[in-house]
Amino acid sequence: MLKHQKELRFQELAMLSVNPILRNIHHWWLQRAERHFMICADVEEKRAREAQQNVAYYQKRAAMARSARI
Repeated sequence: MLKHQKELRFQELAMLSVNPILRNIHHWWLQRAERHFMICADVEEKRAREAQQNVAYYQKRAAMARSARI
């Protein structure tokens, strides 16, 4: 019985030492995901800015064509 109890305690201690490692890995993974999504957000924001500039460019060209027609 004593041997079984020691084995059980050893397994408990082994699991306790693994939990901080798993927590660190999980924390690292979440930080990595956050950085990835922030980069994606920056890229999308840049694309939206460029699209807005394109809209303004074509609106200006349309206005110039309209005024040249009159």
